[in-house]
Amino acid sequence: MTKKDVALEGVYYGLRLFPLSLAAGVCSGFGFGGGMLCAAACTVFGVAFGRVFLPVWWTVLPMFCLTFRFGSAAGGAAVMLAGAFAFFLSLLPEKIRLWLAHPSLRAGLIPSMAFLTTALQTNDYFGIGAVGGTLREMLADYVSRGFHPNWRGILYGTITMVILITYPRKFKNLSKKISAPFASVLVTFLLHLCLVPDSLHSPIGEVGAFAYRTLLSGSPLTGVTGSVWQIVLSALVMALLLNVFLPAGDCRAISPALLCCGAAGGAPFAADTSRIPRLSVLIGGALTAALFFCPGLARLPVPTLAVILIVTAWQSVDRPAVKTACTSGVGSVLLFALGFVLPLILG
Repeated sequence: MTKKDVALEGVYYGLRLFPLSLAAGVCSGFGFGGGMLCAAACTVFGVAFGRVFLPVWWTVLPMFCLTFRFGSAAGGAAVMLAGAFAFFLSLLPEKIRLWLAHPSLRAGLIPSMAFLTTALQTNDYFGIGAVGGTLREMLADYVSRGFHPNWRGILYGTITMVILITYPRKFKNLSKKISAPFASVLVTFLLHLCLVPDSLHSPIGEVGAFAYRTLLSGSPLTGVTGSVWQIVLSALVMALLLNVFLPAGDCRAISPALLCCGAAGGAPFAADTSRIPRLSVLIGGALTAALFFCPGLARLPVPTLAVILIVTAWQSVDRPAVKTACTSGVGSVLLFALGFVLPLILG
């Protein structure tokens, strides 16, 4: 690769990382700073290991649940524990790891997690005003309140959904450079500024201003009381999911990043298997940091970020794997059912 190619690869990496890290921070309850810290950790460990660090949504979801229910301090503690658990699991014998990473179990986990992500982020998408930290509580509150959506939020969310689905198909080459999530953020951000110039009169939720002094407010070192078993359980689930979707070497590599993100109140990120030059990672990290300081970013509609998480989760579902798991014998079907039902039972 020429120096120009390396630089451009870094730019494209930054454009992919920014909307995902911002969405993970804001929609999990960690806020603007959480997304920024996630991006920083991705960059640091990306440079160290020469890998592209992007979110693994199935590990983020238990943190969503825990944060909604017990606050960001509990979520941060779970992230730190998951880092330790993931490293421990990476040391287990290969036979045990292969059993934990059975294709049928994986095939069941992904659609179940996508469904839970949709349920938890529906509130941000439609602006119903429902409350609750688990699937059961959220659905019960939906029913009790009735469906009274915020149509402006639905407009931005639907535009985002259309872009995320059609943009990569219509503009295949361009989408490899300017990602669909970034394009959707850009379009809805500019549209919202035109339709609602004054933030005081905004009819929908916005990202909000970033307060530097509260950057570490989600530290797991404070505010965690009365929910230790939920934290440990959530950490174990996240670590098991990391074990399912990542090779042992990647689990060891991501564990320090998980621990650092958790200590700063951030969200867990995992390594993609592709390698890119370290200079590209540095350029991407610098661009991501610059985008977080973009003027007016506090006005970005939250429904946009919620839909980015929802669509990304459903696009990750491996439909051929689901079909194979359901037609490969009783054992595979039972493992698929276990992978699908267990997250729903937990919350």
